[in-house]
Order: sequence, then C-alpha cells, then structure tokens
Amino acid sequence: MAKFWLLIYPELNRIPLRERDAALGGARATPFDGLELAAIALGLALTAGATRYGVFDGFSHRIEAFLANFLLAVPLLAVLAGPFFVRRTRRGLQHYLTQHPQRGAREQ
Repeated sequence: MAKFWLLIYPELNRIPLRERDAALGGARATPFDGLELAAIALGLALTAGATRYGVFDGFSHRIEAFLANFLLAVPLLAVLAGPFFVRRTRRGLQHYLTQHPQRGAREQ
C-alpha cells in the first residue's frame, strides 16, 4: 500500500519515513481552494444528474434502481471529484516541505 501512496503523492519521497504519517495527516487537513470546491461541486452535480431515476411501481424496482445508481455513482465520484482531493493533499505536502527543510538523505 505504501507504493500506492508514493505514486499518488510523490512528495512523500522527500519526507523521512518516520514523519510521513504526520505529514500526510496534516496535508489532508489543508483547506480546499476555490477551484477544488467548484470542481467537487460540479462533480457532485454531474453524478446526481447521471444517477437520477424515475418512480417505479413496486418495491423491488426501487431496490434495483438504488443499487444500479450506487454502483454508477461511486466510480463517477472517484473520477470526477477524487482528483481534487488528491490535489488538495499534494498542496498540503508541498507546504509541509517548505515548512520543514530537508534534514539530509532520504530515508527508506
């Protein structure tokens, strides 16, 4: 799983191993900027529009429609809004790196 985080957040390579969890936690607390908020809102609106369904007769049709919409909404949100969560965290990590200068060689 650590390799996955290093692919998404390459800034972690420049942070000592023992400080990565704290740096990542602090970076995730970074406030969203206007572009990120607007893009996430647009992603939510597009997902809501794509997953609308009409009123069906019968309880079983509602369950099927709910499950189909859920299975459609999760990947749509991941694709449309997810990159802006990553962008916010990467900005936070870059800020962390400017506040904490390198302390020598990289730890692995």
